[in-house]
Amino acid sequence: MKKIVIIILIVVFHLKTDAQVTMPDFQAMQYVNSNLGNALNFDGTNAYGLGKAYVTDSLLDFTMEFWIKNTGTDGANDRIYASYLNNALQIGKSATHLKLMATDLTGPSTWQTVCPLELNVWVHIAIIRNGTSLKVYKNAALVQTYIVDGTSYLPSFFRLGSNIDGAGENGNFSIDELRIWKIALATSPTNFIQKYMYSSINPNSTADANPSTKLVLYYRFDQGTIGVSNTNELGLYNSAISN
Repeated sequence: MKKIVIIILIVVFHLKTDAQVTMPDFQAMQYVNSNLGNALNFDGTNAYGLGKAYVTDSLLDFTMEFWIKNTGTDGANDRIYASYLNNALQIGKSATHLKLMATDLTGPSTWQTVCPLELNVWVHIAIIRNGTSLKVYKNAALVQTYIVDGTSYLPSFFRLGSNIDGAGENGNFSIDELRIWKIALATSPTNFIQKYMYSSINPNSTADANPSTKLVLYYRFDQGTIGVSNTNELGLYNSAISN
């Protein structure tokens, strides 16, 4: 697989239509192939993105789900996703495993080993907070359950590919179809995660879990040209229309 280096700073504003925001001195983004179009790649060297899910109410119950491919060796807890300036939810990886910490949700205050992350294999991860439970699914199968307080909020600001200070612990991975919902998606009797994990969704739909009112962030990572510096790419589209 071709190794691609990116250094990015991303701030995504939520509007009622697909939106892309221009930032000064924005670095060129680069992409790799995935089965669902382009995917954003991090090579573990000073690369991170800054994003925000724009919501009119706080994220108590939530679902975060994404496709991820482990593309290289990492330290014990290099970052995939990091709540901005706190430890409400830190998602990391080692060379071989998915890791998680949720101190400021009063969940695990030390890094937990969640499940294996096979090298160079796309897997789907969903993290669902419903009341006092925080459950992690891999390819729609439950792999871990943690206890949280049910009252602490998930911050809307977050980083991809770096720790909460943005200064290190950069992960080696590709990520695609990142979605944040302001509900705990149903997993039975109809497994909503499994239904959509192999395809894009229509954020305007009123079927199933009503994504038109519940989906608050949707990064498809489909803009740009694969394998080159996209010098005119100045942001990422949030395809969600809900707030």
